[in-house]
Amino acid sequence: MESSWAGFLDIIGLNQDIRQKAELKTLIEFPLAEPKKELLIGLFDFIKSVYGTEKCTILWWYEPSCINDKNIVNPYTKIICKDELKYLQGIWERIGGDYILFLPEEFNTKIDINDEEEFIGVCLTKYSQLLLKTPDGNEVLYLRLNE
Repeated sequence: MESSWAGFLDIIGLNQDIRQKAELKTLIEFPLAEPKKELLIGLFDFIKSVYGTEKCTILWWYEPSCINDKNIVNPYTKIICKDELKYLQGIWERIGGDYILFLPEEFNTKIDINDEEEFIGVCLTKYSQLLLKTPDGNEVLYLRLNE
């Protein structure tokens, strides 16, 4: 596990049994947080090996909107494939300080959790593995649960 992300598994709300099975590693580094085409192609190659298809659901959050003095954080999703690298590059650059999750194409959007880190933990528990762009955009992490 990368030392810069050593504490991340502790903040995504995993119970102790699941936490013991969790593994995190840096999959791809993006120098200067630039989503270069060659690196994104490598990401999609890994997505195909993990999910069995070049299509995946990406999920990201925008800044919370304030409705009736209550912060609402809505995740956005889109199914994309390797042919949509420009779309992914645009999202990557537009939401600089936020996560992007790369999940299976058949991802179920009905997860009722407002905290982004806990949401990531629920997705990891449900799907056993996921890919995650870090908020600084410098890395994509690979999280998985060992048997």
